[in-house]
Amino acid sequence: MMSCAHTWAEPDLYILADEDLIETSRNAVRRLCPIEKHSEPVIAPDRPWEGLMPDGEVISLQDPFYATVLFDPLERVYRCWYRALNRYLSRSYSRGFANQASQLCHAVSSDGVNWEKPVTGQVLYDGSYENNMLRLIDESSPAPDNYAESMGSIIPYSAPDSEDRFAASIHTQFDDPIYPKGITMCFSPDGLRWRMHCPPVLPLDGDCNSLSWDPENKRYLLTSRSSQHANLCRRWGHGWKRHIALGRSLDLIHWTPLATVLEADDKDPDDTELYKMYVIPYGHAYLGQLLVFYTHEMVLENQLALSRDLTNWQRVGDRQPILARGSEGSWDCRHVTLSDNPPHPQGDKMRFWYGGKSAPHYQAGYGALGTGAMRRDGFACYEAGEKEAVLTTIPFRVNGATSIALNVDATDGEVRAEVADKAGNPIEGCTREDCIPIEGDHIRTVVNFKAGPGRFFDRGNFLRFADEVRFRFYLRKARLYAFKSPHLTPLWPGEDK
Repeated sequence: MMSCAHTWAEPDLYILADEDLIETSRNAVRRLCPIEKHSEPVIAPDRPWEGLMPDGEVISLQDPFYATVLFDPLERVYRCWYRALNRYLSRSYSRGFANQASQLCHAVSSDGVNWEKPVTGQVLYDGSYENNMLRLIDESSPAPDNYAESMGSIIPYSAPDSEDRFAASIHTQFDDPIYPKGITMCFSPDGLRWRMHCPPVLPLDGDCNSLSWDPENKRYLLTSRSSQHANLCRRWGHGWKRHIALGRSLDLIHWTPLATVLEADDKDPDDTELYKMYVIPYGHAYLGQLLVFYTHEMVLENQLALSRDLTNWQRVGDRQPILARGSEGSWDCRHVTLSDNPPHPQGDKMRFWYGGKSAPHYQAGYGALGTGAMRRDGFACYEAGEKEAVLTTIPFRVNGATSIALNVDATDGEVRAEVADKAGNPIEGCTREDCIPIEGDHIRTVVNFKAGPGRFFDRGNFLRFADEVRFRFYLRKARLYAFKSPHLTPLWPGEDK
């Protein structure tokens, strides 16, 4: 069971990142809406254990700052757990030096942009405990080295009769003939003091994993790479590539086997591999922050994937990046990776965080943590110019009285809506002409139809008008990102009606 935390799952919110929602469109362009990045990092490597050299340069980080950022409602601060893999601390990989360094660091912020690095006092570095490093394992752990500090994700967590508030997934190597490695769970009452659950919950799997919570179905989700996938590739004579496999759990301990759900295909360049994916339950679907690896140049960037069942995935936006690498010579020009957490709401925007690096994959260079923002629900949109565009949705089965609210930017234009029956014929009282035009920029604005004597269309609420309906949207100089309508069951293409 999760502790109180913000989630984006709203089954009656339909985001237009899903290409199947709109059955027909005319005079509209469907666009991916990338994250708008801040130009400078918000957590920079300014400590020796983060890669800062005596001459002030940072050239030794082999990864960007892989991270999880969460808002802690008890402390009322943002908390960041980030990985600073400094090649000069490789000594920490051996048992003899296991307590003298760590990859995992901790920072806090009041706004998600300005960060502090409080002393944690846990890890010995250069003869001192005055640093912000964290320890996920200790000398009593069966894990023989602190590769365990290579955490996957951290999530809010609570369980009956437990003081724990956080759980984490990590990939750990073990001095054990049966469980030599695997994905292991860690638990913490405060996000600072951790203990491991042994043996690994997913043996042999996943040196790169992401853990999330599905609030609608009350289950945990974990993506990684499947060891069984590698066995099948060998059996079939296929070359192995990084891929996305997914497992489910009710308690973080007992998991379904990881099943491959997404691989590079013939629409990708030949050198494409799918490095990792964090899953966010969002609106009516699941969004995947898909980290894509191009092995020829050894660079990585984030694309967007979407699924309604966690098995079949769309690659949104013609596989263009939702988070692109920076321009040549910038601090994030070779590697960007979104942090493993849902975006955080800030007004009408959503804030994201991401690790960036100036050098190719696993080559030493400069790495840091950046941030960016996006319109709420604004992953993709349909855009219309001066010529009016018409969008018609798939049919929906009506289960009760409903309304329509739009996420729309009609600052320089207008939007109208109508409700039609399954065949596409406008329903009396809910036609384009009955709709009061929507102008301006709105995250949620209710569609209103003109009300007359004996009519029930005021304030956008109307009675049960048909067993199955479609919505039709008319846009002029406007963008439509999402719509919200309760008491509906979508009739998806190809599914039994």
